[in-house]
Amino acid sequence: MVKKRMLGLILILALVAGVMVVYAVTGVRPEWPDAREGDPVPTLSRPDDPPFYRTPMAEPFEARRGLYLAWVSEQETSASRSGIWTDIAKLELDPQTPISEAALQEALDFVNARHDTADFVMAGLMRLYYKHSDKITPEQKGSIEEAVLNFKYWLDEPNATYMELWTENHQILAHSSEYLAGQLFPDEVFTNNGQTGQGHMEQARERIRRWIDWHARTGMAEWDSVIYYRMDLAALMNLVDFAEDEEISRRAAMMVDLLLLDIATDSYYGQYGTSHGRATASSVKSAANDGVVTLQALAWGLGRFQSAGDMGVISLATSDRYQIPPVIEAVAQDMPEEYENYERHSIPLTDEAAEQYGLSFDSTDDVSIWWGMGAFTDPKTIKLTIRTADEWDLWHYPDFRDLKDLAQVLKRLGLLSQATALLDPDPNGTVMSEVNKVTYRTPETMLSNAQDYRKGEKGYQQHIWQATLDPYAVVFVTNPDSLREDDKHRPSYWASNGRLPRTAQYRNVLVALHDIPRHPSPSILEARHYAFTHAYFPQWAFDQIIELPAQGGGGWIFGRKGDGYIGLYSHQPYEWQTEGPDAGQEVITLGRKNVWIAHLGRRAVDGSFEDFVAAVSNAPLEVRGLRVSYQAPSVGLITFDWDGPLQVDGQEVPLRGYDRWNNPYVQAEFGTGQYTIKFAGKQLVLDFERGMRQIGE
Repeated sequence: MVKKRMLGLILILALVAGVMVVYAVTGVRPEWPDAREGDPVPTLSRPDDPPFYRTPMAEPFEARRGLYLAWVSEQETSASRSGIWTDIAKLELDPQTPISEAALQEALDFVNARHDTADFVMAGLMRLYYKHSDKITPEQKGSIEEAVLNFKYWLDEPNATYMELWTENHQILAHSSEYLAGQLFPDEVFTNNGQTGQGHMEQARERIRRWIDWHARTGMAEWDSVIYYRMDLAALMNLVDFAEDEEISRRAAMMVDLLLLDIATDSYYGQYGTSHGRATASSVKSAANDGVVTLQALAWGLGRFQSAGDMGVISLATSDRYQIPPVIEAVAQDMPEEYENYERHSIPLTDEAAEQYGLSFDSTDDVSIWWGMGAFTDPKTIKLTIRTADEWDLWHYPDFRDLKDLAQVLKRLGLLSQATALLDPDPNGTVMSEVNKVTYRTPETMLSNAQDYRKGEKGYQQHIWQATLDPYAVVFVTNPDSLREDDKHRPSYWASNGRLPRTAQYRNVLVALHDIPRHPSPSILEARHYAFTHAYFPQWAFDQIIELPAQGGGGWIFGRKGDGYIGLYSHQPYEWQTEGPDAGQEVITLGRKNVWIAHLGRRAVDGSFEDFVAAVSNAPLEVRGLRVSYQAPSVGLITFDWDGPLQVDGQEVPLRGYDRWNNPYVQAEFGTGQYTIKFAGKQLVLDFERGMRQIGE
């Protein structure tokens, strides 16, 4: 008996020891990242680079439109499929411009092969055909018509493709092209599903109406996306210009108004330097790679022309029907001494929110809403995702393939929701649920943040916060999820976070708390996990840098650009990267927990740079674990931790429940779809319930 007990005890101890060994071995240790190779991103600025305009380059819009089209006419048309957009712009200025046969052929081949993002290209073919079908050869015209009639316009149609049409930008691109295709050929039978053009147009009309209504009321899940707003604009502008149904055209124009207002209220001299629902590293590290800079240069004259093939820009430049409301242009050009914007996008993934907005977690009628939010494997949506993949035959997609066998087993056992909850956060990093944002801007600096957004969860492409002082003087902090900087891994080295921080901003001060778990999630899908955070802080982009180490190894890094200042504090010891593409622009701190603080200032308020440095570095600051108490000069006593509220001088600052917009130009309640924008004697009234758009003085 004693031997049996001893044997049992030994087995238990061995099991415990084994678990401890596995725990220790699989835990991620804070380690300096492996050396990375490649060229610096962004490319360093040069004295002969075209300037970024801080005042309108020309007035009015028609003058800028002429400048842009003239600039495009001097650029070479790419032989790639994007070249069709450049040719569309060139034809606007000179109808005799020859079409690039190579670009058009590649576009047709890409669409006919139904590659992913073929819907982007189809939008270009639609604009080319509707505007310039009389300027292309009969053979080219016939090839476009054949591509239009053979295309697959939605996920529920037969025949497998790899077009990922489920995100919100892909949705409106697909619906827009389907509607316009049906309008072109109402009596023709479309070969992919045997439906007539009239049938396609009617179903697309309902999908368009719902897409516009939903986003008019709740904003964009892909909030302020520096990548995808341009695609949204191209799809909507095609409807504005070519839809014969005046209601569809008008509602599309109203949605364009809202997207442009989103951009105008969160930009810094034409630089979209805000928090983004979806972004790439290159698009946030400088204005030189900001995909919306050219759009803003065209729309209101700030920024510069740097893209001759952007679908959103060219759609706006070649529109015959859309007029930018003067009040939006005035808002975009305004630069008051102090400006604050509060806004909200998307909804929570809860039963209460679903009921409030008349949605179901069980109906394929609503799957486009949930998938548009990136909610594929959330416990609330996983059953619907599996059923939709079954009904629409989507298991061949890479995003679904890994889930197929496991999902079917879990489905039979009734454990789908429990499994995705267990594997969280990794499978649910794509989720873009409710976000409450704040932007604080002065003529010298801008700071923007997604307040307390999904703390501790996996990221995807969400860009949580950013400080902007100049087209190149940009600062932000992330927890990498890959050593690759490109978009092959999401999150990447600089885009989004392996684990999202808890952040809070009050005016010109932001606190970011990082709490990275020792172990990756149980999901076999999470192959990468890094226990360090790093700041993008390009020394070369600033006029002056001062470092003041703190006791214990952390400290402040101060930067000045013109009359704008930033202080960045790390509680953990930090080191500058001295090798590879990020030498001199990356600050690395090892450790699973860290507190970062960003404090912005300016000469007009804080005096000289040296005065600012002295005031901030000598201000009382206490950090205990992830609890912060900071007596911020000119702001007040800021306290914040991982679970508690943000307080300033003992008063709680709300981090959620914001209006759709609340700024000096528009105060709009969330969920209503009603907006009145007023500024400088100009006004725009949008009422999506009634389909009313009024532009006035």
